[in-house]
This record gives sequence, C-alpha cells and structure tokens, in this order.
Amino acid sequence: MRAATVAREVQALRATNPIGAAETARELARHDYDAVFRGFLAGTPLREDDAGDVLTAFIVLQWMVANDATAEPSAAALAAVRRRFVVPMAERPPLSQPAARAAFAEQVKLRAVLHHAGWQAARQLGVLPRFLATLSNEFIPAARLRSLALTDDGLVPKDGARGDPDRRPSRRPPPSADARPGPTPAPVAADASAPPAHAANWAGVEGVYFRSTTGFGVGGLMIVDFEPLIVLRDGTYYEIGDTALEDVDLAAERAARPRRFGRWRKAGESFVLTDSRGNANDYKPGDGSFFPAFPASAGESVGRAYRRLSGGGNSAMGGDVAVAVESRYDFRPDGSYGRGGSVGAINSGAGTGVGSSVSRRRAPEGGRYALDRHTLTLTGADGRSRRLFFAWGSQKDPPEPDRDMLFIGDDVFTSAD
Repeated sequence: MRAATVAREVQALRATNPIGAAETARELARHDYDAVFRGFLAGTPLREDDAGDVLTAFIVLQWMVANDATAEPSAAALAAVRRRFVVPMAERPPLSQPAARAAFAEQVKLRAVLHHAGWQAARQLGVLPRFLATLSNEFIPAARLRSLALTDDGLVPKDGARGDPDRRPSRRPPPSADARPGPTPAPVAADASAPPAHAANWAGVEGVYFRSTTGFGVGGLMIVDFEPLIVLRDGTYYEIGDTALEDVDLAAERAARPRRFGRWRKAGESFVLTDSRGNANDYKPGDGSFFPAFPASAGESVGRAYRRLSGGGNSAMGGDVAVAVESRYDFRPDGSYGRGGSVGAINSGAGTGVGSSVSRRRAPEGGRYALDRHTLTLTGADGRSRRLFFAWGSQKDPPEPDRDMLFIGDDVFTSAD
C-alpha cells in the first residue's frame, strides 16, 4: 500500500511539476516516509496505526507550518484537536470504512512528511511566505490557521481575531457538515417582486449566529467551514439555507427538512444546542466555534469581491479524483454586482491507467443588489429579483462585524482582496 501511495503522489505531481516529481521520487526511494512520520509522533500519545491520530497530527502540523511554530504541542492540545476536528468524522467515509481508512491514513502520512520537508527547506532558504502562498487547495488555508492559537483547549482564536483565546471551546465536538461540493450555481429564492409572505418570522428571532463545522474540500481533504443559525424565541433553532427568513414557511420547512431544526437553551453564558437526532453541543459565543452574525445596515453598499472555494473527490484518501469549485461575487459601490465561478475535476488515472480532466466556467451573472439587515436582494439584468439570507461575520472581543467574511445563504465567502 505504501508503494502505491508513493506512486500515486509522484504521478499526480508529474502532471504539474515534472522536475519536482523526479526529485520527490528519488527522495522517497531513499527514505521510508512511514518511519519519518513515526518520528513526528515520538513522545506524543498519537499512534501511527490510528487513522484519526494520523489526521490529528497532520492538522497540527499544518498549524505549525502556517505559524512557523517549533514548540511541541502538548498531549492535551492534541487530544482537543482530535475531539474537535476528527471525532465528528469518525462515522463517515473514509474513517468509517476499514479499507478506505487505511489508504487515507497512508496518503495523509505521506502528505505530512512532504509538507514538513517543504517547510524546513523554505525556512532554510528564507522563502517561507512564498511557500505558504503556493500551497494547494488541499491544505487548510494558512491565513485561517494564523488567526488561531494552539492551546490545551485546541485551536482557539488569537487575541483580536475571533474571540478570547482564554475562553474554553465547546466541550463536545462541533457537528460535522455534509460533504457538499460547494455553493449551488444559483440560489433558489423567493421572487422579490412580491412582498415577503412570512415577514413575521423575524419577530420570533432571539439572535443570528454562526458556528464552525467540519467537512471535505478539494480532493476530499478535511476542511473547516461555517454555517449560519437562526435562534428562535420558541426554544428552537434553524439552519437557514439560501432563502431569506421572511420568505420561509417555517412550519412547511420543518416538515420537509427536519434535520435543519433543533432545540436550544442557555446555560450561563453558553448555548446548549441539541440537533434533530438528540446530539447536544455546548457553545459559548466567541469561544472559537460559535459567533454572533451581524446584519447589514439598510442600504449599505459594498465595494469588494468575495470568493468561496470548495470541492470534493477522493485524491486525499488515496483515490484518483479531485474536484474544485470556485464561486465569486463582485459587489460595487454603485449598487451593481457580478457573479462568476468555475468547476474543475481531475482523474489522475492511477487506478485505471487512463487520466482525464474537465473544467468549465459558470455563466456570468450581473445586475443590481440591495442590502437590508439579513436580506440580500439581487435583481438580474432581466429584471427578476430574489431575496437571499445575508450576514456579516464577526471579529474581536467584544464582537464587531467582520467585513472580510460574509454569508450568502448558507455559504460563507471571504474577501478576495
């Protein structure tokens, strides 16, 4: 299995960097990546034969590289990262399937060894920023990791980032997100030419928040994502989708999509959220996994572009397929907007001997936009309008709007600047 893992990695690299592929093949022929990886785990409670531990080590290594940190993480920090990011994935492929789990672990070990080697070389040459800027989309973004501190409570926001790092994160791991390939091409929303049918929904809202989730990105590698929540005064919460809340028939939505609803209660400063399956999670606003979401001002204009990158596939698990999906909004101060994006898929052909690739750009879209609190109204060139849920992210403590991050529907976008 290790030889096949190396062969797949070299073949994938050869398509974009033949010289690098040859050098990688030469070094991996001289060194056993499994032995190198075992050295990473020496002195820690993590085991090289446990796929969850392997993934935990890789997540922590990515944080160390992004922050150029050399101090060894504590056992408590490793355990907290495992609870937060790995445990929610245990019941889903590849970790839930023995054969896929083994292949996934080998792929992650090899990626970790190569990532560590690249880091060390970049440090010696004094080109670490360039190295981080050229990392593939299969890694957790370095900018996101630099906003986090690694403590005995796991990865928590640094001072001035998204909360107070001294606050404890959730005692339970966050719910794992479905492995969505990315934002939908064009959100299906109510026709904004008619008044909203359920404007009274907002009178029953206690607050609007967002929480961190885990899912899979380009190539199937684990990513950190965020999802918005509407906390209602009747003791329930709603994982809102694309449609603005004033256009949602909550009773019909609850009947059609019960998993989007759960119950909440306050416990001191924390929220206890219990999902439709009875799983409870504790959250404290600003603790690194649960944050207030902010409305736009009435008539607020934006002069920036926002981008979302996601994906799918199985190349990170030892498979042949990697899928990348990009979606982009360009908002202009004059009230106009443009939207674009692309999707690409590559099959390395390692398993069949026949490789293939496909890519396409989404049809461009444009028109006028209007913001009013948690509603984004888009009016296309054909005069048709639709209302979508909208929110700004949050930063600092006490929290304030973060205009580098926004939600359109249940997809999070970050500034493309």
